[in-house]
Amino acid sequence: MFNQNEERFATVSLAAKLSSEVIDGIWEIIDDDLTGVVRLPRVLQFALIDRANRVTVAFDARHENIFEFDLPVTYQRQFPEAVAVLDDGKYQTMMLMDELSVQ
Repeated sequence: MFNQNEERFATVSLAAKLSSEVIDGIWEIIDDDLTGVVRLPRVLQFALIDRANRVTVAFDARHENIFEFDLPVTYQRQFPEAVAVLDDGKYQTMMLMDELSVQ
């Protein structure tokens, strides 16, 4: 799961609300900071927090550890509060939380 060499996508709805810098930053967090550190289920959820007008990405690892990552990106009001990332075994897709139930 969550192999960086597999195909990755972001939904059109997510890309309309979230900058490519944040989307890429979340993929980097998965690859560089979470893989091999915590067990990753097939659905990951990330909260996007406005901290001093910058984006902080928070990940809750099964209610055991909370990881926060500061991105060098200015927070925008239109950013969603949270995003989901689904690895269905074939594709990895980042989406808005309300799109997850459709999958």
